[in-house]
Amino acid sequence: MSTETTASENAAGQNTAPDADAGTTTGAVTVGMVTVRFYAGAAEAAGTEERQLALSEDQGLDEFLARLPELIEAPSLERVCSRSSFLVNGVRTKRESGTLSPGDQLDVLPPFAGG
Repeated sequence: MSTETTASENAAGQNTAPDADAGTTTGAVTVGMVTVRFYAGAAEAAGTEERQLALSEDQGLDEFLARLPELIEAPSLERVCSRSSFLVNGVRTKRESGTLSPGDQLDVLPPFAGG
């Protein structure tokens, strides 16, 4: 089971600002952070270039991306993510087979045009 909240909100809904590298403990569950960086049209859809989200255990990339628009309250991000490429810790990763772990960095790269 995974737990995602923004870095400024814990599971009880209280505002806190945990250290992204250290992780925090909620009950018996250690919660780490995943840094999500958005580029070009993905940043526009997300309304930000970077967010840190809590993740309590490994999670499939496809499952994480399906929840991402809801987690950051950006519904239009769903359409952008459906056409994007992804890097996990700098390595191109397929949505269907990728995994995210606490401490990872996810880059969302929409299709680019131009030359």
